[in-house]
Amino acid sequence: MVTINHFNKDVATHKKMIYKNLCANVIRNENIITTQAKARQAQPHIERFLGKALAESKNITNSTNPAEKLLKIKAFGYLQPPDKQDVGLKVIRELTNRYKNRDHGFTRIIKLEPRLGEDKAPMCVLELVDSKYEIKLWFTAKAVAKLELQNIPLDDITELNVKKLTSSRPDGEQVFRDAVETCKKEFFKHGVETEEDVVDEKLKKSLESLPNMERHTGELKGKLLVSKKYKTKPRRTPTQQESVIPPSPFLKSA
Repeated sequence: MVTINHFNKDVATHKKMIYKNLCANVIRNENIITTQAKARQAQPHIERFLGKALAESKNITNSTNPAEKLLKIKAFGYLQPPDKQDVGLKVIRELTNRYKNRDHGFTRIIKLEPRLGEDKAPMCVLELVDSKYEIKLWFTAKAVAKLELQNIPLDDITELNVKKLTSSRPDGEQVFRDAVETCKKEFFKHGVETEEDVVDEKLKKSLESLPNMERHTGELKGKLLVSKKYKTKPRRTPTQQESVIPPSPFLKSA
């Protein structure tokens, strides 16, 4: 059943302000860390804004001055006044060229571990695609670096992410390998000369915490059955003999 969210006027206005702020920050910084609930609700608003703004920017060809374009593009009215100048100019100068052949799908969500604290809210990265920061590449490289330092083989999901990242780019395997080695040095201090007395307890606990990968190894290896942690019985086929259900003793025979 389709549900419609009805909010108080003040609550609805507050939610619109949140979406506008998230939209401006995603474009300005190209990636933000927020909760999955906020990211999923704000993503359609960001996609809609970028689609309209980029379409209007591409259609205005008689003006080469970015300041003049900034005044002509009506989609920038969605932004709050303090954000129009820097965010609008970035859309005109950078994103118009980056998304020259793209009219949708400007953002993506990368899931993270739950937030520390009492609420344990699921977190994520909301970022612009084709960004120079390569957030997905570095998150995957960090995961591979940790597994290699723990002498644990890669699980199916990580292998699939690595394949996606390396197959579509030139020298993808070498670029990813360099990123893994960089993560080993920067995040886990592997191969870096440090004083023996200085021990990072947080880093030590991170390498001692083993991931729960029972669902990706053993007989389930290579099947990507991420929701099935234990073995399941196969369904009964029509050729198998059906079980005989005895008649109920409460039913009187005719």
